[in-house]
Amino acid sequence: MMRFGQEIRTAFWLVLSAALAGSAFGQTASPLTLIGTIPVPNWTNTGATQANLDLFAFNPWTRVMYVADRTNHAVTAIDTISNSVIGVLPIPGGGSTNGVLVAIDVQKLVVTDGKANVFVYDLRVPAVSPDAYALPGVTGGTDALDYDPLNHTVYVINGSAPYFMTGIDLVNRKIASQLALPGSPELMRFNPNDGLIYQAITDGDNKGAGQGLYVFDPVANVITAKYLTPDCTPHGVEIDPVANVALLGCSPGGQVMLDLAHGGAVLKTFPNITGTDLTAFNPNTRNFYTGSGSNNIASTGCPTDSSKNFPLIGIFNVTGTGQGNLVGVQCTGRSAKGPGVDPLDNFVYVGTRQFPVDAADATTGQNGVLVYYDPAPRIDASPGSSATLSSLNGKASLPQSLGTVRFTREQHRGLRVAATLKNLSPGSGVLDVSTSVGNETVPCFAAADGSAYCDGPLLGAPMMGAPVLLGMGGAPVGRGVIQ
Repeated sequence: MMRFGQEIRTAFWLVLSAALAGSAFGQTASPLTLIGTIPVPNWTNTGATQANLDLFAFNPWTRVMYVADRTNHAVTAIDTISNSVIGVLPIPGGGSTNGVLVAIDVQKLVVTDGKANVFVYDLRVPAVSPDAYALPGVTGGTDALDYDPLNHTVYVINGSAPYFMTGIDLVNRKIASQLALPGSPELMRFNPNDGLIYQAITDGDNKGAGQGLYVFDPVANVITAKYLTPDCTPHGVEIDPVANVALLGCSPGGQVMLDLAHGGAVLKTFPNITGTDLTAFNPNTRNFYTGSGSNNIASTGCPTDSSKNFPLIGIFNVTGTGQGNLVGVQCTGRSAKGPGVDPLDNFVYVGTRQFPVDAADATTGQNGVLVYYDPAPRIDASPGSSATLSSLNGKASLPQSLGTVRFTREQHRGLRVAATLKNLSPGSGVLDVSTSVGNETVPCFAAADGSAYCDGPLLGAPMMGAPVLLGMGGAPVGRGVIQ
């Protein structure tokens, strides 16, 4: 394993050098470059142990990528430095591992079992048994999930009717909320622009009549808006916090970009790619990725597999106001599942049953997790940048000024964020910063006189033009833009 990982790492630096050389001579780099394949214990190409997986989750502090490994009824951990499997953790009860998520600020690994349960592991004390939550009213199919860093709550959906969004408070270790959903759900994403959660609804029970992107307010525990997409059955959703644009991964239907800043208006459609299940976003490059393992459109140029699909990864971005783009496609393996993203190295991970594909024989080639490198320009650290916060209370004709957030570089410690604020109710909260590794938070404390102070380190670089969101008592109360 270690030897294989070292070979991948060496290949990565050779590819990176070639990409940089090509850029210097004006050559156009391909969207992604294949680095290698990581074998996973017990996976095969076909049969009862064929590669079967779902969501990926990355922990930037430990450089570990977690895979929902259905073949092993486990969570499989990949070291993204050596690019090798470092552990396979069976989940209690042997369920179908559907969802994995890392809550970065509290270092918790949250896992759904495809039944009615959620398991929460403390990554700081990995030998301790997980907290187990049996979700009330859920008959099965615990699946996708996402995290609200303002209230430290992970929201979980289930794919078997009746459908719910259930909130689990990771700090107080309890089920905090539950909301009945109007149709069958898929992926969801927290939006750091407004503190709301955007939920993809396929509405399969009603033949897609209500399919689209639904807006969930975690404070009020209600759906506040819905953006119907009649030509797209959305399975995946990702949000670019700078543009405030969502990419929907659709199947059936082509991919769709929605402008969340303007009522979910369709920004652009991409009819030449379909068959998408999971999606990912890299904040370090601002590229979206679609796991389009069931793509059935041949014009993309990818070879056909034994299922008569043309599996690929679609790469998209938003380069300016109203400008959604298809960067290109990367052909991949049969039944491709993912992607997962390591934004520190700009690696993209996709699980597959067979690579390269073979239209005549499903048993050839390799199975495992493919590793790709994205040579797109990355975000540089921005010490000296700042964000001016204004209130979000909506009670005054003009928002109140709350103060300024500043980003500085500390010697030998990287970037730090600090803010001295005013006009706040006393209590504790967090400052959520959109950085090159995702949503990072630092703690805030407000005194009785309304003054507050926020302070803490950042692992990533603040994204210029992205939001800083202030949450107090679990609710968003202030917002600014990094400049």
